[in-house]
Amino acid sequence: MIQFLWLRCCHLAQLSREVSIRTKDIVQGLGYELVYADTDSVFIKGQDATTTATGRTDYDKVVDILSKETGLSMSIEYYYKFLVLLPLEADEKIEALKHYYGITQEGELVVRGIEIRRHDIPNFIKQFQTGLLYTLFDCKDSAEVVNKGYENAILLVTKAIDRIMTGEDIAEQDLVISKLLRQDIEKYKSLFPHVSAAIQLSSNRDGPYPAKGDTINYIYTNTQHKNPLRRIAALETAHQEDVVEKKGRSFNYDKEKYREMILDAAETVLGTFGFDRTMYGDSKKRKGKWWQDLIHEREKDIQTEIT
Repeated sequence: MIQFLWLRCCHLAQLSREVSIRTKDIVQGLGYELVYADTDSVFIKGQDATTTATGRTDYDKVVDILSKETGLSMSIEYYYKFLVLLPLEADEKIEALKHYYGITQEGELVVRGIEIRRHDIPNFIKQFQTGLLYTLFDCKDSAEVVNKGYENAILLVTKAIDRIMTGEDIAEQDLVISKLLRQDIEKYKSLFPHVSAAIQLSSNRDGPYPAKGDTINYIYTNTQHKNPLRRIAALETAHQEDVVEKKGRSFNYDKEKYREMILDAAETVLGTFGFDRTMYGDSKKRKGKWWQDLIHEREKDIQTEIT
């Protein structure tokens, strides 16, 4: 079986271009493939490692040799069963973001740069994407992932959309988005969703108004509304009469918006396998790649919220 190995480099600044080239030469000379390397990580690919009587494996020998030859302290971080390395997109104003996801031989998910890792993603989306990854990787080999795993993952996408559209077993807390106020409300020039939510809280509180550094919780209720203050509902106002339907019915939320978020999360994971969100009737196909969206969103947040 092919295995991927993540080696952690402990002294980031020392990993110069020369050391990177040396690392590549050593890894390839030992019969392994270097699939990715950056300032603190090295991913190598090889067959199953043999274990000696002392419990050491072939990979331990690789670590020893790399540490000795490069002068860097290294350790084995993960043994991957499956690993998907996604493209990196550098921006001159912010550092390049790492994008990958995989599952270890022990069944532990390891992800970087996708929705699961973001603080402003609802629990429903995080749980959905986690389940999507486990479903995709519930296979014996990579060929099975591409076929059986992918097909089962598509079924999970359909079920998640059905849940959102019908409201079945959907709790308000599952849909809450949390975002930090980087400035006091009066300093914002645009009504971002979390700013609108903060304004709602300000008008419905007897105590202190939300201020810089506070975390604002809200749900999307009608993203097509002309008034930005009516597109969301702050968590503390989510049970008011204008947000909640009659007793016995589910609370109101923007089903299309959350459906779009499901498709975004699915595209992140399944895009490399050919996933096409238009098969679900979604006409809002992303103009760029999903990782470009994350970078641009991050840059926009920083630039607009501090000016």
